[in-house]
Amino acid sequence: MELMERFLTEFEALCRIPRPSGSEKQICAYLARRLREMGLNPVSDAHWNLICDVPPTEGIPSTPPLALQAHIDMVCVGAEDYDPQRDPIHTEIRDGWLCSDGRSTLGADCGAGVAAMMAILSGGHPHGALRLIFTANEEMGLVGARQLDASAVEDCAGLINLDGFHGDRAVISSAGGYRLIFRRQCGMLPPTMDRGFRIQIKGLRGGHSGDDIGEGRANAARLLLWLLQAIELPYELSELNARGAFNVIRTSGSAVILTDHRDELALRELVSLFTQGIHDLYRKTDPEISITLETIPLPDQVFPANERDDLLALAGIIPCGVDRMHPICPDCVGSSGNLASLWASNGALELRSFLRSESNEYLDQHGSYYREAGKGFGFTEEEMRYPAWPGDPDNPMARRCIEISARQGRSMSIGAVHAGLETSVFHALRPDMPVISLGGDILDPHTVRERLRLQSAEELLALLLEMVLPLNHTL
Repeated sequence: MELMERFLTEFEALCRIPRPSGSEKQICAYLARRLREMGLNPVSDAHWNLICDVPPTEGIPSTPPLALQAHIDMVCVGAEDYDPQRDPIHTEIRDGWLCSDGRSTLGADCGAGVAAMMAILSGGHPHGALRLIFTANEEMGLVGARQLDASAVEDCAGLINLDGFHGDRAVISSAGGYRLIFRRQCGMLPPTMDRGFRIQIKGLRGGHSGDDIGEGRANAARLLLWLLQAIELPYELSELNARGAFNVIRTSGSAVILTDHRDELALRELVSLFTQGIHDLYRKTDPEISITLETIPLPDQVFPANERDDLLALAGIIPCGVDRMHPICPDCVGSSGNLASLWASNGALELRSFLRSESNEYLDQHGSYYREAGKGFGFTEEEMRYPAWPGDPDNPMARRCIEISARQGRSMSIGAVHAGLETSVFHALRPDMPVISLGGDILDPHTVRERLRLQSAEELLALLLEMVLPLNHTL
């Protein structure tokens, strides 16, 4: 209980420091100050990564260090007046879950991992030689970790990543990612039609575009695409706004279109039928979907029809959902796509796609295909990728986790995650080094409903207390 209280204290301290991706200077300085107060010598780099070697507890012989690693940034989603650069996170405990107050994401991804590291260290618990690695800007594509070189882990006996979402799994594999941004500029035209409408889609559940993609939840960008593709009567597009982060399933979006006033009734009937079909299709995953059509003042410019059609055609090619399951862990998604952003405004067209797979070959082949498709439609493209961590079913650290958990009276299995983990970067740096990912039970990450099951956090701490000891030592 004392360790759990220390964990909550450490987590609350993190919540008071805004830490959106790309703005980690303050949280990095805070952690460095805390470690120096413990008599340690942390070192930060220009990207706000922080590394700190911790000698073994007195009486425990020196061995190659075990690396504990977590990222210090978080996805910031919140109410309209929530400012991620300024506002702290306010937490609540409800029915055994640690939650935010609903105004923002909780930041348990990966604040729980950071708090667990600090709680074990500040509590004076026995441990072998450790290397603490706090990485920045993970949520934007493992950016901080990719700035590290092999020296960060070249002498480590193994690495435990603490960015897991499932307390009952020792994760041995994670998905690589391939992010593509397609852009195009064009001139705008005056409208030729006389009735303006705004289509609004909202109320979707959303979630993490990797961890939650297997749930089959609706994507607002995809729904807007389907609706616009379903309109067979003549129409003009003035604006399209379903813009969001790569790693988030889009929860809302809108489009401004124009038709002839004589087609208004037909348009309203089409939207009504479409809404009914979407409610039937997503009644289990997204029961609160709202699709509305309202009359608005006539916009003063529209996109040329060919520009509109090229954007929608390219978006129709981009995958959105599960493609195949994981070859080692068949209960986990192996490859998927997310239509992350669909946007058109003032002559600018943009589409964002996020492919995930446990296979680097899959990312190579499919990423190349979609990139060439974008070029064929006349779009410029920008890409960013990070490697997959294919995994080893005989991972020795995973076996040790399972043995310790069984001794502590609970069951743990080997698993994979369909999300980007910095484990893939560290595996690429040291393919021979055992690597696992652990965590607590985190539900609905990257949404204001994000929550951490407190019992799973307690179980994680108990597991780590033994994992940080050399093999021949026990508590």
